[in-house]
Amino acid sequence: MASPSPCSRCPIRRALSPRDGSALPPARCCRTCEGPLYLISLDRYKTDPGSKCHFSPASAPHGFLYDATLSDGDCRVRVTLHPNLNPLVRKNALRCGSELYNIRFAVEFEQARLGGRCQTFQVLGLEIEEEQARNRALERLRELNLQHLPWFGRVDGEDEAAVAPLMARRVCYLPLWDTDDYFGDVWEGPDHRARSPGFLSENDSDEEGTQFVTLQQLKASFLKKSKGKLGPLVVRVLKKSRLCHFGKEDRTNECPYQAELGVADGSGCASVILWNSLCLRWYRCLDPGMVLQLWDYRVKESYSRRLRENWDSQNLNQDQQHIEISLNSRNPTAIISIVPERCVQRGWGLPPQRFSFQTRAVLASCPDGTVCDFIGLVRFVGRPERTRKKGGGGEEFSVYRWLQLDDGTGGGPILLKLYSTCQPETHAQLRPMFIAVCTNCQLVSAGGGARAQPSCHYLTSTRHSQIYGQGQHSGRAYTNLPVVQRFIAWVQTLSEEAEMRTAVIGGYFSFPPLPTSIRQYLGESKGGPCLLSLEELREEVGRLQYREHRRFTVQGSIIAARCCHLGERQGELGTPRLAECSTRPYSTDSSLDPASLEPHCSPVGSPGAPLPPRYPRFSTPKHVSPRKRPLGKCRRKTETPRKRLALASQLKASPAQSRQEDRSQRESTASCSQTAFIIEEMCSEFQLGSDEEEQEMEAEDPALLSPPLKPRPLAWSGRCWQGERLGGAGVLPETLPRQYTHAQWELQTRAAGLQPASLSLTLPEPARALESFSPASSYQGCYSFTILGLNERLAVDAVFLPTMPTGPHAVPHENSLASVLAHGGPSPTRPPPAPEDLIATAPALDNKHFLFVLDISQQGAERLEVVLNRAYPYP
Repeated sequence: MASPSPCSRCPIRRALSPRDGSALPPARCCRTCEGPLYLISLDRYKTDPGSKCHFSPASAPHGFLYDATLSDGDCRVRVTLHPNLNPLVRKNALRCGSELYNIRFAVEFEQARLGGRCQTFQVLGLEIEEEQARNRALERLRELNLQHLPWFGRVDGEDEAAVAPLMARRVCYLPLWDTDDYFGDVWEGPDHRARSPGFLSENDSDEEGTQFVTLQQLKASFLKKSKGKLGPLVVRVLKKSRLCHFGKEDRTNECPYQAELGVADGSGCASVILWNSLCLRWYRCLDPGMVLQLWDYRVKESYSRRLRENWDSQNLNQDQQHIEISLNSRNPTAIISIVPERCVQRGWGLPPQRFSFQTRAVLASCPDGTVCDFIGLVRFVGRPERTRKKGGGGEEFSVYRWLQLDDGTGGGPILLKLYSTCQPETHAQLRPMFIAVCTNCQLVSAGGGARAQPSCHYLTSTRHSQIYGQGQHSGRAYTNLPVVQRFIAWVQTLSEEAEMRTAVIGGYFSFPPLPTSIRQYLGESKGGPCLLSLEELREEVGRLQYREHRRFTVQGSIIAARCCHLGERQGELGTPRLAECSTRPYSTDSSLDPASLEPHCSPVGSPGAPLPPRYPRFSTPKHVSPRKRPLGKCRRKTETPRKRLALASQLKASPAQSRQEDRSQRESTASCSQTAFIIEEMCSEFQLGSDEEEQEMEAEDPALLSPPLKPRPLAWSGRCWQGERLGGAGVLPETLPRQYTHAQWELQTRAAGLQPASLSLTLPEPARALESFSPASSYQGCYSFTILGLNERLAVDAVFLPTMPTGPHAVPHENSLASVLAHGGPSPTRPPPAPEDLIATAPALDNKHFLFVLDISQQGAERLEVVLNRAYPYP
């Protein structure tokens, strides 16, 4: 019996190969592949004027297009998604690892070189299998080398490494979720400078005897409008901006990129602008502190004067910033050389790289808008969030995340709102127990300007910010600064075990805290909040894209409330109407299975911890200074058993849960012993000694850690609502803060991060991966509310995560449910109320009118996170 042909067993070849007997295929035809096919990569790019010719006038693309790589395990094919399918990608319903069926292709044949035929494939429609099919895709393709699978439809002799947009003349793709980073192999890596002909070595003599012009001479020549070829420049890079993508859909530009370098020599400073393809070659290779030699450049009037941010206004004169130096790939072709520091001559008079490090104690008294550098130990890393850019047509996003850093100088930790710095590799490795140096950050006074309290100050990254982490500190100029040396000495005094217990990653996060009264909220809102009806809210929520976070203000009343314990499953965390659901077992290969990476996966809770914070409030762990102490199980001996039991009574656990917590605490302690020398490894890049002092941790009385028994929390329902609801999924795994596990930091950061654009980085089930990690010790449960609109047509299910307000928002109040919702948590001057006591006050909310502040985020597909931030009762 003859063996089946490769075409018969390969769904892609069977569906897309030309039919037998067809001498010349038509210019365009439609084919259907029953599948299954697997999505192994997604790539995004801006359209150009030529993109519309591939589509009908009714479906002409606007904004962005997506190319995808599909595979059946035998071959690969590059396709373009029809614009009608773009919403599936934007909501993360169609993502890498998806199993596809009944894929409808539009096949186009175009005349190619040497009389051949070139095929392009466009996906018109498809069916996506359910979530469990993602495991099958990974199991099917995990053992295959996808990079060596043959391409279907590729012209003979075509370079397999050349992967470029199919429907636009662009040389590279954009990141899947933002436009600020570089993406793809086409960008040269940092090791490029070691092999580049523009990298000077000690044996090079080009710089000897060369007459370099200064920036001052260059400016004088420009003002005089002198003609003639300009001499070479030698400058030091002081600052580096993030990339700017200026691609327009009505213009054809193959590489629409721009980047700015702030440079200086002994006579002044200027801006150097990298344009277009020079960014591909040089952007990743150039770092602040480098010395460059520049030839064949053009001089223009500086555009940076019109920017709000001046890159060096403190040390350089304003009249020296009126020129900028343009480096282009043609007309003329610029020449760039990197000069090693050992080859820099004194006669050049180059200024050193300047830093302006500020400590947390000093920042408390700095004015709003101060630009500074900061070094700190990362204690909390939030999940990535997306926000729409102004003027981006509604499709361009910026990605940011919150970090909490501490430098040990007092005043508590500092919060950093970190946007893209065009260092995607560094951002992907951000985690607790991580020494981070952030340059050119700006101080922001949240809610009140210069009159804001120090507790509401935070830093935000700017256009010229850079962040350096583990493995990037060695050899940098800041390592020997006194403020950095003092910080490293402080880090070496910390207790590693205590730091690991308080380290948190991911989860819902809100900062700065909102006011405590409706009048303050309306007064502090710029332009006033836009009040929406629930029907309008439903329309706005339908426009949310993946991980887009927005805040909405609605009016209505509370018709149901419920307290939820730690350990309840997602289906149990909704309103009383939600039935208890079983969790599907996590079944996949052990190489990617979080459950197989024990012993760090059982729930951990601290019965004596405060109510879960909306933003981290972790104290500095104990070290040689008596004013520092760790949180968690180790507390001061001055605390009385009565006080501890009062704190533990807010959310008491069942006997089974207590036994589980004790077991997991022992496992957590064992894991800390496996992560020894983390602090020593971090500090080794700063060339300090390792004489770390041993710290003795105070032990708790085990009898005081076991909370008393009590029944399950009560639920109140003022009305039984059977109509349409928004939300209702309960607490999503992405909502809960997770205890950091150093042994599995790569898996944990990937699970808390954004959906990757490649199957090689895709987890089988990110939600299950997150659930395998313990919630943070400060989290013990939450409350669920059902909000009914004023017209009683639509209801919203939202979760409420109480916090203990601090600073100017720590206002004493009565511990009724209405007061707790308005202040964000219980009164700071009273013992926290027990959940059943709080729920007992819920009937007072019946038929009461509230102004609700909702934080809503799209977590992928139809998974909607609705968090109740505040509920202000109307007077």
